[in-house]
Formats: sequence, structure tokens, C-alpha cells
Amino acid sequence: MHERLLAVGEFFVQSGFVDALRADGYEIMKASSEYEALRAIGEHTIDLLFLDHADYEGSSLPKFIKALLREQADRPFPIILFENPFHERAVIQGLEAGANDVVPRTVSKEELMARIRNLLRIFRIEEERSRKKVTVRDLSIDPGSRKVVRGGNDIELTVKEFDLLLYLARHANEVCSREDILKHVWDYDFDMGTNVVDVYIRHLRTKMDKGYSRKLIQSVRGVGYIIKEGE
Repeated sequence: MHERLLAVGEFFVQSGFVDALRADGYEIMKASSEYEALRAIGEHTIDLLFLDHADYEGSSLPKFIKALLREQADRPFPIILFENPFHERAVIQGLEAGANDVVPRTVSKEELMARIRNLLRIFRIEEERSRKKVTVRDLSIDPGSRKVVRGGNDIELTVKEFDLLLYLARHANEVCSREDILKHVWDYDFDMGTNVVDVYIRHLRTKMDKGYSRKLIQSVRGVGYIIKEGE
């Protein structure tokens, strides 16, 4: 077992959970502040994160969680949030803030270990799925190497161009609205009145469709864009 877990906040130093997890074979990193947590994720690959909700107020928790996930955007990790007091509203707020699980500070070691194993298993399966090659007609995308090939020709794309193309290809035959694209590719929670999607679609078309008789990316007027596997 080589999973690396990051515990943010003073609660974990005093709780005894850190020593118990190390005894079970996990590598534990500790951060006492948001700055230390962001730096740790920037320098190391994290498999799971612990947060104590008591360290955050109001809207600061969802903002911090989003910042943490953005720091390791190429490999998302699960987040377990500790609550005290533990009640239904606290669980709802924690999940809505972006945590994958919410537990009371008094959770037993056995229950916590089971929850950790479950989340790591779920994310491991999702990571394996996300790294599978995507093929649509004569287009091949390798998420692991970020290599794109169409008709036997290598296509060089920027980071966002690649992310946009991969999102469209994974939803082949589905109309992807501008709002959904903004949310999943640019991490915008609402339409900010920007035309960034249309701009990047133009860039992609120049690289992906120029010189090919069949156009890969099609517009759906007033809605968004689609990649079709057939005619």
C-alpha cells in the first residue's frame, strides 16, 4: 500500500488518526495551513485529502476545495471532511462544498479505514477509465500521453484545446451545450457571458478539420457542439 494522504489542520495532529493510518501502511503528509496544503499538492501526487470543517467559515471551504483540486487537476483525489458537531445540515453543506464524504470527528478508526478504502477504490476505477483511449471515426485520443491522431496524422493541441476535444469525444453523439463545456472544461459554475468556447472551437476546427472532407466538430444552432461517430 503506497497511497499518500494529506491531512490539513491541527485536529489531525492531536486525533491519533495519523499514527493509526501510518501503522496501516499509508504515507501521511500534514499541512497546518492552506498555503502548506497547496504547496504540498503542487510538489507531490496526493491520493486522498482530510479537512476539518471547523477551520473554515461560510464560502471559504468550497473555494479552498476548488483551489486544491485545481492544483492537481490531471489526477483528482477524494476529500473526507470532518465535522463537529455532526448533523444532517453539516453533512449537506460539506457535500455541497465539494467533499466526497463527511464524517464526525468521533468516527472510529475501523469505520474511517473502510471509508478511505472505498473512496480510493472508486477513484482508482475512475482514473483507469479516464485514461482509456477514446476513438471516434478516424480520431484517436490518448488521455495518458495527451496524444491526438486523426487519419494517421499527429495533431498538436494546447492544454485547453485538448481538454475541450476530449470532452466532446467522450460525449460523442451527444449535444454538448456551451454551459456544460464551461463547467467541465473551464470549471465555470455559470455562463459568465464569455465566448471562450466558440473561440476554442474555431481553433480546434482549424487544426482538426482543415484538409478533411468530413468535418469532425459540428455546431448545433443556439445550443452548442457535437462530434458524431456516423454521418
